[in-house]
Amino acid sequence: MVTGPDPLMTIGDVARRAGVATSAVRYYERVGLLTADARRSGQRRYRTETLRRLVFIGMLQDAGLSLEDIAGILNAADAAEWKAIGRVRLNALDDEITRLQRARNVLALALNCRYDHPATDCQVMGAEIDRRLAAGSSAGGELLEEGTSASP
Repeated sequence: MVTGPDPLMTIGDVARRAGVATSAVRYYERVGLLTADARRSGQRRYRTETLRRLVFIGMLQDAGLSLEDIAGILNAADAAEWKAIGRVRLNALDDEITRLQRARNVLALALNCRYDHPATDCQVMGAEIDRRLAAGSSAGGELLEEGTSASP
């Protein structure tokens, strides 16, 4: 069985299948991330390959990459170039996960406190406040583990 070329889809079709607005597709074209594969009666038409590229752009956005970084990945000359961009974002995600885990631990410890107020009555939270004051910062750093009892 011989198959013909990919059927061409309208901008509405690719937008719907990719889960984006048609205005996003047009914007990605304006900034050079996508190109319409053809035009019929002045209307943009797209192949399956372009739909897949659009979905990939969405995946990279979900990972927190900027459109500039996405363009760098899509236009990379080789694997080393796009992987370098990916590594920078992965490191940023790791840093953010660490920060969020610390924030989660603070809240979990406060919620485990048996007393009326964690800022004034809880010895565990009081010890963390004292540690941060001694360090000269109210910023994170290593925090007591969540499993630590928040009662005296």
